[in-house]
Amino acid sequence: MNALEKKSFATGSDIIKQGDAGDLFYILHDGMCDISINGKGSVMKATKGIAFGELALLHGAPRAATVTAEEAVTAWALDEVSFKMILMGKSQKDNEDVFNILRSVPLLKDVSHHDLKEMASVVKEVEFPPGTPVVVEGDEGTMFYIVKEGELKATKGSQEVSKRLKQGDYFGELALLGNGDKRAATVSVVEQARIYEISKQMFQRLVGNLFSNMSEAERNAGRT
Repeated sequence: MNALEKKSFATGSDIIKQGDAGDLFYILHDGMCDISINGKGSVMKATKGIAFGELALLHGAPRAATVTAEEAVTAWALDEVSFKMILMGKSQKDNEDVFNILRSVPLLKDVSHHDLKEMASVVKEVEFPPGTPVVVEGDEGTMFYIVKEGELKATKGSQEVSKRLKQGDYFGELALLGNGDKRAATVSVVEQARIYEISKQMFQRLVGNLFSNMSEAERNAGRT
């Protein structure tokens, strides 16, 4: 917040212009802007709270569109250096948080520090509302899941088949390793949940050999 600078633009002025070099990221405070692309015309209207200008800063590329004030506009601007430093800092903190959760999962206890770091860098965080099925019995398994927040239940038909899944619990590994490629149960959200997803390819490469050498008790330690 301290790095943001408030800027004003008159009606008809270009806040950013397609093809120019990017040096600022913007969050619209009030007014309306038109976002247009050469050859396509107007593609979007920006109103309060809409952010734009990040792509040129992230990728070091020219502006991909023109943003024009359709009326008097004020916006918060963030310079390129601050923008990158803040994003890099957040990215590092996010990776540390993911790494610590991965390290606490019993199934991953023998995965090397280096491999856990690699896994943490490609984890995708997804949010699911209550009532949403994350996996469905009989479907093909393509992901391994770790619960970050919320509560989920595992069912076969109308019967729950395990304890409720909460922070640090995991599911989805059986369809990826050793027991065929179909989901053995349906896992659905009871309370709003944030879940880490790890692709089948990554999971098999980093965990496959370890999993095949575990006892049944070790495979089930700390899970449903």
